[in-house]
Amino acid sequence: MIKSKDAILIVKNYLDKNKIDYLRMSVRVLTQKKEIPYGVMEGKVLTVHTVCYDYEGYYGDDHGFITVNAEDGALLFGTSSTRYYDLEQ
Repeated sequence: MIKSKDAILIVKNYLDKNKIDYLRMSVRVLTQKKEIPYGVMEGKVLTVHTVCYDYEGYYGDDHGFITVNAEDGALLFGTSSTRYYDLEQ
């Protein structure tokens, strides 16, 4: 089981690797056991860490969320204000 601090680092590394700039990472992480609504693990019940980040948009800041499997640190999916999206590892 990974710690919430490790989940923040995993998400930060993913965003840096994909050159996603102009953002602020949250230091708070939501940890919960939930049914996965999207992606390869859809329908499975897992313990997950959800990390929020804010990024600069044209009309102001917007929020993004990336969900990480708490067991092994795998990136599961991301969400924005309009959709779910896959993450390339």
